[in-house]
Amino acid sequence: MEAAVQSLLRSSENLKAALEVEVTQLQERGDLSSSSTDDRSRRILAVVSHRREYVGDEEGSVLIFKRTLGRSIEDLSVEVAYPISGSLSFSVAQARRKTLDLRASGGENAATLGQSRSELTLTIKYELATEIRSHTLITRDTRKLQSFTAECRRLKDMFTRHEFDADFSWLSPYTQESSLKSFSSPIDLRMVNVPLHTRLSPASAGLPGDDADDISIVRENWIHNKAIEEAFTGSSARLLIRTGTFNVNGKMPSQDLSPWLRPTKRNSEISGWISPLKAISPLDILPNPVDEHMTTSLGASSATLAHASLNNDAKVPDPDLLVLGFQELDLSTEALLYATSTAREDAWVEAILAGLGERGILYEKLASKQLVGMLIVAIAKKSRLSCFSDIRFSTAGAGIMGIMGNKGATAIRMSYTPLAQEISPSPTVLTFVNAHLAAFDEMVERRNFDFHDLSRRLVFDQTDELDSNSYANTASETSRRPVGLFESDVLFWMVHLNYRIDLADGDVRELLTSFPGPGNVPLLLKYDQLKIAIASGKAFAEFSEHAITHMPSYRYASNTSEDSLGYDRKRKPAWTDRILHMSAPSVPVTQRSYCSHPQITLSDHRPVSADFDLNISIVDKQRRELAASKLYRELWGVEHSSEIPKIKLQPMKLDFGKVYYKRLIRQTLSVQNNGQIPCVYRFVTADAEQPICPQWLKIDPVVGLLRPGESSIITVTVFVDNSPASRLNLLPPRLDSTLILHTALGKDHFISVTGEYQYTCFANKLARLTRLPCPVRSMKSPNDQVPAQHLVNAPREIMRLINWLMTYVTDPSDLFNDLIEESICINIRECLDTGDQFPSPQSGEEHGPLTAAIVSTLIQLLDSLVDPVVPPYLHARCLQMTSRDEAFELLDEFPPESVNVWISLTAFLHYMSLQKLSSQSSTNQTEIAERLATVFASVLLRDDSTGLYTPVSPIGKRKFLLHFVG
Repeated sequence: MEAAVQSLLRSSENLKAALEVEVTQLQERGDLSSSSTDDRSRRILAVVSHRREYVGDEEGSVLIFKRTLGRSIEDLSVEVAYPISGSLSFSVAQARRKTLDLRASGGENAATLGQSRSELTLTIKYELATEIRSHTLITRDTRKLQSFTAECRRLKDMFTRHEFDADFSWLSPYTQESSLKSFSSPIDLRMVNVPLHTRLSPASAGLPGDDADDISIVRENWIHNKAIEEAFTGSSARLLIRTGTFNVNGKMPSQDLSPWLRPTKRNSEISGWISPLKAISPLDILPNPVDEHMTTSLGASSATLAHASLNNDAKVPDPDLLVLGFQELDLSTEALLYATSTAREDAWVEAILAGLGERGILYEKLASKQLVGMLIVAIAKKSRLSCFSDIRFSTAGAGIMGIMGNKGATAIRMSYTPLAQEISPSPTVLTFVNAHLAAFDEMVERRNFDFHDLSRRLVFDQTDELDSNSYANTASETSRRPVGLFESDVLFWMVHLNYRIDLADGDVRELLTSFPGPGNVPLLLKYDQLKIAIASGKAFAEFSEHAITHMPSYRYASNTSEDSLGYDRKRKPAWTDRILHMSAPSVPVTQRSYCSHPQITLSDHRPVSADFDLNISIVDKQRRELAASKLYRELWGVEHSSEIPKIKLQPMKLDFGKVYYKRLIRQTLSVQNNGQIPCVYRFVTADAEQPICPQWLKIDPVVGLLRPGESSIITVTVFVDNSPASRLNLLPPRLDSTLILHTALGKDHFISVTGEYQYTCFANKLARLTRLPCPVRSMKSPNDQVPAQHLVNAPREIMRLINWLMTYVTDPSDLFNDLIEESICINIRECLDTGDQFPSPQSGEEHGPLTAAIVSTLIQLLDSLVDPVVPPYLHARCLQMTSRDEAFELLDEFPPESVNVWISLTAFLHYMSLQKLSSQSSTNQTEIAERLATVFASVLLRDDSTGLYTPVSPIGKRKFLLHFVG
């Protein structure tokens, strides 16, 4: 035991006494009992002394160690640290146990009696300004207890003689305050970017979980954020970063690299950038407005998404920092084993500076690191060099045998400190990774594994901070605590990830070459392996990648046969070269560009670049540290207080009135701490198997901390989309839910949530829609249905939309040329649900927005169906049809309700494809048919979300629909 405790102490402290104790609970009669017989109640009590340098005075402290549950005695953590001063007192007494049966003699009872009489209680009290903290402990080791009390008296007497010189700052590392690490390294991005409530213990009504541990987690997070807030100077610094990735295929630089390096206004035809096209249909899946509104709550943050307003044509200022990743720098056999020459690195660095043109004189190499064929280079403006410090490197191989350097990663970590007068700003840690993962389509799982393996193995040995005048001097090897890859404020991966497209080679090329060509990029990206890995959480979870608008960067023909787009006929095109990032909520990152540069043709890859704009808040480092210490002292010991936390919650009932499909409604709750101590609150579930709130309800924030007298606002949002609507459509309209707000170490509060759901035709089954006796909003019960013999051929709602389009649309171009106005879509949905008439375009009035809204609503209605129009079990059969006659014969196997919808809709699409185009149109009728088929095929033959049926080719879906439309 003594050895375990001593191992946790610094060399400047000595262990004077230690004994094992148990935490006690006071029974109603005043008897004591152990709170538990397991590790939860066991503690180690220690007296530690510290001799102050130069002065020679000795100071002491009482430390209470808590054993980690389920671990060995070596796994201890400091629970409480009390200075041995005038505020500390202790007393020893005989333990009072429950009454024993004295009639029994000998045996077990005698042993128990003897044990009872040897137990002693030790009460430790520490007097604070506002309250007295008290701990009552039981021990059976009288000898060690005597040593403990003797050392406490000696050190307290020492304090009395030198009270005015006392300085207990050496205790800081042994307090929970030290868990903040004095902000020496950023919090792991994987932790800071997940909702805080997911890090707390499981809890439900009546089963609060580990409140003390939850308080510690919330407090640490709150202090971290609050200290930064209080130390914020009110100003910020802008840092422009240009990142790039380029697989050079073993080639030396032989072309001008300026298009890749210089963020200037580009001609889209020259640069290979595809301007963001208008949606090829009015179906433009908008982000959930609830998710857009949800604000960061005590560390809860979704990964910061790059801005959708990406503008590749805008004039971008010169970057302050360029970080470029090269792969396959050297393909020689010798390079697989070792790489000692810097000739290739020097050549590429020289080409980079030359590519910067007349601006090159403003830049200088900051740092670089090479691992065989992988090279990462950082080049900074000379005027910013002094801002960069603490530059560190890490490498990890992942190639042959899992260790060779032909695959793997190189990484650079650096601190950026903005220039500021009169204060020392807190640095922002930037980390950049250049990686090259396993090739070939079928190696996707290996790529996922390599990502996690490299994320674990890329560790930076911490060195002493570099002098600002020797910004690139990395010779210092003074070892400190190593830091992980994700202990950063912003993390970039500029990589050749080798993720491919899960489609047949012919399908990929046809989508890239057939109308509308580049407009098919979003459809192709649905089958991108990296996008799928991110969505499933298998790799790069929480990373952000901006929407891709450029053509695949791999593989272009190099002295081989090429297709019409220049791609190698033997290699399927893919977006293998990517740039992703992850950032802390405290560092907003805006992405300004993301594009490839096909005019640089020396390799079979095309280089990719991305510009980022970082808005770095200038935070006074010293003020932040002082604020954190003050806040910790203010909030310390809540879990040990005898006071009960109290809050006032208003209102206790939220009535949302009428709740409509896809219409957001918000209300707020006010929570105030009207107790005497800080209070941590969180929403919990009614039982362990249920979520905190129903799917149609969102709470923000879910967890919070309030000091006495403080209050905060909680936003409760109702939003019904397809998933909850599919269930609510079949239930009584009354919405009832109870939210449970739990105060840690306090009581639960119950908030009633009510509303009146308005039935909708969206998110239903086709068969149900054909049996509705009236508009869905007029139904008295969700069970109202007409007999099977009276059902309609096709849902009225779908037919109303098709008939309107047949009546008013004469130019097919009108289906695609206008942006969608959500207010018009809401009005149309309401007309479908109530049976009211659609708005009709007036004579001479521009009806483009109305047409776009009608088409959008039709597609959204089809896409919201619980089951797609064409059942997934028929998708493979559909692709086997080789003629129009075969396709029509297959309709006999469709469900009856699907047949009528299919015939009506395809008749309209066929009618549209035959209409005469306006003279200004740049497309022909064949292209219109293909465009319509591309839009509607993915909705009518929607992939099976359960995974029971394998998704089929989008080209095959389109071809099947063209049998009816073309």
